[in-house]
Amino acid sequence: MTGPHDHAGDEMPILDPPQRVSGMRVPDAETWRLPGKPEGLESASEDAWRQTGFVLGAELRLIEADLALQLRLVGAGYQPAARTMTMAAFASLWSRGFSCLADATSLARRGAYQSAVPLVRQAVEHISAQAALGGEFDVFKEWAHKAYGRHAPSHAEEVGLGHYFAGEAIANDEQLRIIYRGASDLGRPNFGPTALFVANEASHERYPLIFADSAFHFGWAQLVLGWVLRCGLKQLHIAMHAPTLFPAAQEVRDAVVEHTSAVEALLGDDARCHLEEFVDDEGRRRHLLVQFRRQPADASKRILL
Repeated sequence: MTGPHDHAGDEMPILDPPQRVSGMRVPDAETWRLPGKPEGLESASEDAWRQTGFVLGAELRLIEADLALQLRLVGAGYQPAARTMTMAAFASLWSRGFSCLADATSLARRGAYQSAVPLVRQAVEHISAQAALGGEFDVFKEWAHKAYGRHAPSHAEEVGLGHYFAGEAIANDEQLRIIYRGASDLGRPNFGPTALFVANEASHERYPLIFADSAFHFGWAQLVLGWVLRCGLKQLHIAMHAPTLFPAAQEVRDAVVEHTSAVEALLGDDARCHLEEFVDDEGRRRHLLVQFRRQPADASKRILL
């Protein structure tokens, strides 16, 4: 079976990367925790932190468990048999996705929902890149052979961009595709999402602007933390299906299966705020926010973007 970057005919195969994997420091999964509350939060952000911990504690506990399981899995990649540049390529992208999810969670806890959204989009890109890299590894090999040379005209070390974007992997994953499209459009300066972030109670008659709003919003918090959980499951799924790169013990693999069931049960609640694709009469794919409300006791709304 040939892949998109297999070499046929008289072409020489690309050799393995020349670099040697000399080390990978991984935080201790047993002691790792989500970052604590930052000092100096203004009153609205501090209240958001308090309310998020109170009404969305289950989400936070599952996110912390998910990220700790990721650390246990990625730590298996340092075993001598797995210590290769193939493992390093996956782990490098994984590291960036891990940080995006952890940072997005911290921002959401303090009411900085619009700042968290682009990090979720980045996480989707890094996770999807891992999913696609297995069939396109020659792209990484080509970059690795050229990287870290001297570039005489600029008197610089030339690392190179190594452009890589797994658009097809995102498009083919129904769950990640919805998150990616939603996070992309919410993160851009589009007028509708901007109004939802800065003038939440706006209507056709009024536009109550709250500059740099960081007050607690149940709907935004549920949406963002739910996206973080979904992305976390995708990351665990990819690692579980790469046992030669990350040969984790059966105990860890069993814990991932148990964790997955718990997350799916939480995300399967129809009362949660979530984003759906909606196809209008003109055939356009639009975003439909469902169960959107500022406080848990408020009446929910359906918002079409």
